[in-house]
Amino acid sequence: MSFLRKMFSGRVQTDDPRRFLVEVMLGAMEADGEVTEEEVATLEGNLANHSLFQGMSGEEISRVTDLAADAIREAGGGKHRLAAIAAGLPSRNQRLAGYAMACEICVADRELAEAEIAFLDGLQSAFSLQEAEAKELFEAARKHSGLQTLEEKSERVREMMPAFVRCMALMAAADEEIHHEERLAVRAVLHNIPDMSVLTAAELDEAIDVAIERTKGKDPKGELADVAKSIAAPSDRYWTAVYVMIVALADGKSDWREVQFLENLKTTFELTENQMDVAMKTAAQFPAIDLGGKAPA
Repeated sequence: MSFLRKMFSGRVQTDDPRRFLVEVMLGAMEADGEVTEEEVATLEGNLANHSLFQGMSGEEISRVTDLAADAIREAGGGKHRLAAIAAGLPSRNQRLAGYAMACEICVADRELAEAEIAFLDGLQSAFSLQEAEAKELFEAARKHSGLQTLEEKSERVREMMPAFVRCMALMAAADEEIHHEERLAVRAVLHNIPDMSVLTAAELDEAIDVAIERTKGKDPKGELADVAKSIAAPSDRYWTAVYVMIVALADGKSDWREVQFLENLKTTFELTENQMDVAMKTAAQFPAIDLGGKAPA
């Protein structure tokens, strides 16, 4: 089972991420007011063959499709559901998968209407995808290799994950100390972020332990500068900010040293004020995590 399938596995609920992926595809299909045979075939092909939907029964697929269709109809079209779809797909890999599927639908009939371009632009904005990243996914879909590109991007993210975890540990240590409860909180937060599923539970725990040990007695600003050397792409830096903010929001408290750390992150990673604002909104879309008790294994 691939990590992508793990992210989306389980019984279908109204907030199942796969429901929002179907919404993305249905929204792309109805964007120009005409549903073609090629678009229907692409939708059916994804539902039948895409790894994200593997393991689902016919009844479950019908359930997510009905939920998606009802939501779009009640909203008056897919373009009116973009904010809700983004909230339902808060993680990076979920959004990359969703955008790639939308692109596949829009180019299925080898024509790209202005309304479809507007839908993809709106989706890119709602998903906070960088221009280069969105273009890469579109070109891959146009060449019928979107999934391969997504898997390649996911492997690159996997390689950078220790650096992401390191930044998150620095955020947790911003008040100069990580207590046992905070260590559990960091572990709980990381285990509940879908993107972190690129690492096994053991790999993630090891990355957390190593990252926390590295924070002891270190200057956070200097550590950030060191991390920035291995996280160079603007889109990767943006998502690092999102991950860090998830940790910052986890305990529901605010500390001036955490604010200072985020300011240092903004400067070191060369992020704009708007990017930081959007990152905070994205981080807030992740479901609240119960920090009490034992962290997930």
